[in-house]
Amino acid sequence: MFNKILISLTVGLLWCGNACALSLQQALLAASAYNAEFNAARRVHDADGQKKYQGFAGLLPVVTLNAAWNKADQPDAAYSAGVTRHNYSFNLTQPVFDVARYANWRKTVVISDLADVNYLIAQQKMIADVVTAYYSVVYQRSVLETQRKILTAFDARLQQVQKSLKLGDGTRLDEAEAQANYDKAVADELAAENTLNDARVVFHQLTGLDAQDIADRRLDCVRYADDMNPEQLKRTAAASNLEVLAALQAIKGSEADLVTATANHLPVVTLQAGYGKNWSRAEGSNVLDDLFGTTAKTDNTTIGINIAIPLFAGGSHISQSLEAAHRFEQSKDLLIDARRKAEQQTLQAISGVRNARSLIKAYQRAIGSAGKRLTSTRYGREIGQRTLIDEFNAENEYYRAIQDLAQTQNALIQSIVNLKSATGTLDYAAMRSLDCRAT
Repeated sequence: MFNKILISLTVGLLWCGNACALSLQQALLAASAYNAEFNAARRVHDADGQKKYQGFAGLLPVVTLNAAWNKADQPDAAYSAGVTRHNYSFNLTQPVFDVARYANWRKTVVISDLADVNYLIAQQKMIADVVTAYYSVVYQRSVLETQRKILTAFDARLQQVQKSLKLGDGTRLDEAEAQANYDKAVADELAAENTLNDARVVFHQLTGLDAQDIADRRLDCVRYADDMNPEQLKRTAAASNLEVLAALQAIKGSEADLVTATANHLPVVTLQAGYGKNWSRAEGSNVLDDLFGTTAKTDNTTIGINIAIPLFAGGSHISQSLEAAHRFEQSKDLLIDARRKAEQQTLQAISGVRNARSLIKAYQRAIGSAGKRLTSTRYGREIGQRTLIDEFNAENEYYRAIQDLAQTQNALIQSIVNLKSATGTLDYAAMRSLDCRAT
């Protein structure tokens, strides 16, 4: 049902075409239905979810029906030409005391719970990949737009220098400098176009959608207004990080293995019961058949308790118990390691968000300063106080500041994704803060 809804919504998105600007939420929804890696993770989750039912079935009775029919000819017997025999029986087997079956049931429950965690990990990875691909397209668009502005400016400057040279007001040095800057701008534009195409390919591979339909927006529309208390976020990561949750399930699995190893030293008690009938009939029976019993009918009822006590297995059971104990200690160490890594990732993501915020403010001031410097340099060149090279340098610094700002804004988005991933809160609802309206 869920897959049908996703598919229908995805078809609706595709039908919109260029008339509908593609939002981040729509891209995530499309990826949920299209992405093969995520779909494979969903299949594994559904398959492993059946394990707990299989394990619980091992604690329930097993009932079987057995039946047989056969015919035996007796051509040399004077009193019978053949005998037909029939039988059936209902058999029941119920474990009464079997610790290994109980441990297996606990293990299958852990497998199912771990499948839920692994599915969330796959979902989190898919969301992070789509967000990265989505805003990579937006970022590379801004890079290409800036490169085209640079190319337009340097092209105009080259033509101006060439005209001045023809009129005798310019120099060969100015022309060479203008030509070099123009050629570099052409190369940078081609590189930006290629990088943008690569970003579009990655986005299409993840979502199946055309990246050209992504809404035109500015990267500065993304904000992070949540509280960034390091200690609080560290506690959240230690409790909710998905790798930590997976490590917790690994501990539960190791505990079940310990119980399984202990069960090798304990007896197994099983209840068995059965009921059935056997009868035979002689073909063309006569008095001799009745006398010798070729026509007979019996009822069978059985009930019993089986006890199996392990006595000696060459030391393998003791070795298995020691192995399970060591693996249990290993799982506890891995949990500690997972929590420490989650806390480290959280602190790094917090630092990334804070640094990006500070850099954004710094680059915004740098753009303003570079713009004023460019204006002053152009005026200085008009009055003969600055050279053409000075003007080119001022233009390069101005556009470089614009590109640095866009790069930092994109880095802020990635840091937000990393922070939510480290704290285990990267889900569809969390992406609303990153899916601002087109501006």
